[in-house]
Amino acid sequence: MLFTLSDTRSTWMVYTAFLAVVALLFFADLADLPIDTHDEDYFLDSADTLAAPAAFFAPDKRMPGRPALELVFLLQYMAWGTSGTAYHLCGGLFHLIAALALARAGRALGLDLELALLTGLLFLINVGHFNAIHWISAQCYALVLICGSIALCAYVRDRPLPVYALLLIGVLFHISAAAFLPFFLYLSWQRGDRPIFRRYLPLALLLATVVLSLKIGYPQAPQASIVADGFDPWGLLRNQLVCWSRLISTAHWLVQPLHRFPVWEWILGATGLGIFAVLQWRRHFTLSPWLAWVFVHLLPIAVLSPAYIQTVPSGPSRYLYLASAGSAGILAWLLRHLAARSPLRPRLVFALLLLLLSYSSYTGLSKATAIAYYASGRHFLASHQLDEGIVQLKRAIATAPETINLEDAYVRLVFADIYNTEAVKPTLTQAQALFPDNALFTIAPLVLACMAPDLLQESEPLRLLHKFKAQGTGNADWTRQLFENVGDGFYDREAWDQAVQAYRYALEFDLTRIPTRVQLGWVLVMTNRFTEAIEEYETVLQNGPHSEAHFNIALAHMLRGDNKAARSTYAAGIQKYGRATAEELGVPQRLQRLIGLDIRAAEARDIIRSFWPERVEPQ
Repeated sequence: MLFTLSDTRSTWMVYTAFLAVVALLFFADLADLPIDTHDEDYFLDSADTLAAPAAFFAPDKRMPGRPALELVFLLQYMAWGTSGTAYHLCGGLFHLIAALALARAGRALGLDLELALLTGLLFLINVGHFNAIHWISAQCYALVLICGSIALCAYVRDRPLPVYALLLIGVLFHISAAAFLPFFLYLSWQRGDRPIFRRYLPLALLLATVVLSLKIGYPQAPQASIVADGFDPWGLLRNQLVCWSRLISTAHWLVQPLHRFPVWEWILGATGLGIFAVLQWRRHFTLSPWLAWVFVHLLPIAVLSPAYIQTVPSGPSRYLYLASAGSAGILAWLLRHLAARSPLRPRLVFALLLLLLSYSSYTGLSKATAIAYYASGRHFLASHQLDEGIVQLKRAIATAPETINLEDAYVRLVFADIYNTEAVKPTLTQAQALFPDNALFTIAPLVLACMAPDLLQESEPLRLLHKFKAQGTGNADWTRQLFENVGDGFYDREAWDQAVQAYRYALEFDLTRIPTRVQLGWVLVMTNRFTEAIEEYETVLQNGPHSEAHFNIALAHMLRGDNKAARSTYAAGIQKYGRATAEELGVPQRLQRLIGLDIRAAEARDIIRSFWPERVEPQ
């Protein structure tokens, strides 16, 4: 040992306070992180449970399949509602407790106090598993590690009941907790302790039963969609190599954008796996348990789809959380070993190495927040919360552009920002300078030029757009989507004529796009161009039944004074699509609004009296 430490309560209290200070320094920005995919789903599930407790067990709720985690989120929801800041800080607290529990587990494994404490510290500031701390929905991983570490302490003391209870609770947080059992059995085998080995075999059957019950009982759980289809040996190997590589290449630093998987990563992963095999064969007393820990906790990743791992902005980051506890133990031994072998003063060398590692971790974790912003921006855009999505993507670019998929971020920004034709121009200028070969950043300015008020439809920008359409299969889709988004922006600002023009341009690049034509028809209704609106909606119906188009035709007939056509069209719509569908579309509500505005009030009241007599209000 480099330092003289006593394994006393006072030592552990000082260590706890020290880790708390480190956590505050390294994770202060948790309070400012936004929510991400599934976070709101957990909030809504918690609200549903408070309203109707039976909803907690519903197999078709938004986020089923992890009952213990759902209970933790329910308790948090009762405490602080939908405050993302509070959830993030609570996740940071769980991570701190997990680091402390890991240090205790290290002592239970037989490590000297110095190594055990260093292991907990290095795990706390590890960069590679940042996503498990930055993402609210990933709190399960810290909770599993807490359960597993305490179970390990109980296992070493030969107390089966807490081991059974803690691993069962852990599996209800996340099924990866089951990987602790083969690790415990490995320890029994290594020590030749066969009675304990046999004592815990029934737990394997129990855990398998629980996992299978969760899979069968909650078939719609979102996590089921990321499992690989069938047995894929090459995909399994790729997952393992990537994860072994990331345990090293992102341990306390970020050297490249995590969405990239260059060749050297596969080589590094294979090298790490090979070193594991050699060291296990030599049975190095200090390293063997940690190596086995890493190995068993990377096994569950084998069932994930390789394509999914390579499309997640953070890569396999959160899936490394449990395995990185083992790699922290290995790094702790290596750090002390290098310092002890140094010809200089070992304690000074150790302190310098630890400071360098800590600084690198601090920098890496700061950069990793950019990935959290980027992932959150994608989530908000997918949820049609454009303003918040734009804010988060711009934060990601401003924080650490080198860590994210920068080109994809600008692509998403342009599509979202073009709703405001003036605000998007600085974004486009930046994107064109960084990615001049990306066709989208050439097409978007032409789309904006087409909307200039002094240009006719047969303008030069439009001609160039049609030329781009012929050059690439995706260019037409991009152009259509950009015009649609421009049209939606004009619609929101009630610039009706520009909206109509933008939607018509969009249809030039995809005549079969039904939602665009339906929206165009509605703008025409709003601007009293009823005949044109009916023509657009009839074009929609030529491609098949469409309830919204049908009822909007009826409304257009009524607004232009053709009461007979309106009544017959409403009647046909009710017969074909049903009253429930009409109500979901807001058909009677629109008629009631017309009555309130005294626009074709008599005709609207007559239609309501015929098809929704219960909604008739006394005059």
